[in-house]
Amino acid sequence: MPPLEGPEGTAERLLLLLHYGIDWENGWVGNYRTTYWDRILPDRVVVATYLAPSLRTWWDQVANDLLSAPRTAHERAELASLLGEPSLPVMKALREQTTALLLRTRIVAETVRSTRAPREGNTP
Repeated sequence: MPPLEGPEGTAERLLLLLHYGIDWENGWVGNYRTTYWDRILPDRVVVATYLAPSLRTWWDQVANDLLSAPRTAHERAELASLLGEPSLPVMKALREQTTALLLRTRIVAETVRSTRAPREGNTP
């Protein structure tokens, strides 16, 4: 599945960084794995698009709520770059294409998880 381009591509990459940055072992989200993809993540993504005046504020709200942070220097650099993109088109994509973007994110996450060695964790 090729990555998306434009605002949708930025939104997709932000969602992947958000997902992979969650502290599944120590954070509250780990206790809600059964509703994470269908309720928790979509609800928080969409609500923050209405509350946040910018993409940076959107990230802060959602990441703080889900206890997510970039794990590596590469992820931090990518996040800094993505947050420099024009806010309104990306937030519009996150709001209006939530289901499609989260399906793509979930497909990637499940593919990565299926190729991992069992000792690498239980990230959904």
